[in-house]
Amino acid sequence: MDSQLEGFLNLLGEAERAGGRVLHDLTELAQSLELREMLKKVGHDEGYYAGELAAHVRRLGGNPSTKTGDFVEKVRAVGNFRGKLELLNRGQRWVIRKIEENVATAGDAPLKAFLVVMAQGHRVNIGALEEALKEGLV
Repeated sequence: MDSQLEGFLNLLGEAERAGGRVLHDLTELAQSLELREMLKKVGHDEGYYAGELAAHVRRLGGNPSTKTGDFVEKVRAVGNFRGKLELLNRGQRWVIRKIEENVATAGDAPLKAFLVVMAQGHRVNIGALEEALKEGLV
């Protein structure tokens, strides 16, 4: 497996694990039942993406990282719940941007398809969270 691709996929996996931990924290803080359910769903997505990224790394002959990105501590450092949610969406946008920057060079068709779907899933989750923020569910 190409070391640059392996590094990229592992970076995404570490970010997804961090996102999952952040979402676990935020779900416990959510006051609205609707927001709590939405955050659980987004957290489930993060776990799924992390697992699939690791599976692609293994399938392509690499070694998946088991690390968790530093995003968890960045979100925990934010003083208010709304700010944490806004930072979460910025993190989701970062993942989309990284996928868009790298998907063309992925080379492997199943991996490319997965990355496209992963980016779309992040767009859906960003939209759901933005809607919750507008509706005052925070």
